[in-house]
Amino acid sequence: MVEQTTLFDIIETEDTFNFEENKQNLIDNLDMLKEMSVEEQTLYKKWQEMNKGGKMEKVKNKLYNYRTNLWVPSDLDDVEHTIRQIEDLEPYVVMATPGKGVTEWVNYRKLIHTMEWVANPGRNMKFWVRDRKTNKVLGLICLGSDVTSIKVRDAYIGWDKINKFDQHKLNNTAIATTICSTQPGGYNMLMGKLVAALTTCKTIRNAWEDKYGDKLIAVGTTSLYGINSMYNGMPHFKTMGETSGKVRLKPDDSAYLPWNKWLKENHPEEHKKAITATGPKQNILNKVFKHCGIKGSTYDHGFKRGVYLAMMYDNGCEFLRDEIKVSDLKMKQKFIEDVEYTCRWWKPKAIRRYKNMYDQDRIKPEQLFYWDVIDLSWEDTQNKYMQEVGR
Repeated sequence: MVEQTTLFDIIETEDTFNFEENKQNLIDNLDMLKEMSVEEQTLYKKWQEMNKGGKMEKVKNKLYNYRTNLWVPSDLDDVEHTIRQIEDLEPYVVMATPGKGVTEWVNYRKLIHTMEWVANPGRNMKFWVRDRKTNKVLGLICLGSDVTSIKVRDAYIGWDKINKFDQHKLNNTAIATTICSTQPGGYNMLMGKLVAALTTCKTIRNAWEDKYGDKLIAVGTTSLYGINSMYNGMPHFKTMGETSGKVRLKPDDSAYLPWNKWLKENHPEEHKKAITATGPKQNILNKVFKHCGIKGSTYDHGFKRGVYLAMMYDNGCEFLRDEIKVSDLKMKQKFIEDVEYTCRWWKPKAIRRYKNMYDQDRIKPEQLFYWDVIDLSWEDTQNKYMQEVGR
């Protein structure tokens, strides 16, 4: 069993850094993670996130009050009333305001999302999805700088390095790093599909162009657990295929931070280069593996993810290959109709899903709210939440 105290203490590198001891700590930690399934790893990282450094514990009472701001049907056993509540929803997207608004968004993200929150380097925009009538939270969206290389996506667009980097066309696409609906709407009403569809809405497209000066042509995302996901069958997204599954395992801070400091102090140029490129933590680990004589591929997790792309223009690929100008772009009708189209598509699916779950006695009325993971042991967290991973 993993001891909580060894995981959440942020370790400072001692003056006499023990190379071999820290190397073994790193290997042991990675070996432990490698034995976990993708679901177990995901929950393990969530457990760490909620307990690391005692930060969440300090505001635990305040965080509990966030729960009242989440949209919840008043009575899932009342079919007619619940259907009316779905029909009455008026979803809209609004950007999180800098400062307090972003802090609150991050706290909500930690409380309602299965995956840990990791802020990506580069561009980053956070949005709330709310119901206009009640102002309750329906979900969260975060868009960031796109991944530089995804084989199946690049093949679909017809991209090469010149398009992406010299012509800066990578700036015209974004990756949705967070697409998260609140529960119980996500499970019982496919609200995750609604939130995913809204990543393409006019509010987000305009916010991206206003902030960065680049027209947003396409939004991509990846699924957590393979190619079978909520994005399949959505008219907004096209399934590209799967990732290679060669992403490296990310060790705990207790094993990683001493090496980060060691690399910075002993190989400053390598460290500087690593942190200024995409994927800084992974870059640092690759350098550390090299110095330790560890074969990095040993710790490729092998968990393939589905790759999806929402191309909002009929000739968007041509633009991304620098074959046409902005003035030549032709937006697809569904994206012109925007939120109206999305609601017209989603609401019947949500009602059908809810009725099926009700008829099959499979309704899950609980909110997924990780507040109680704060101060919970890893064993108790597994027992309570393992079956909810991916919900």
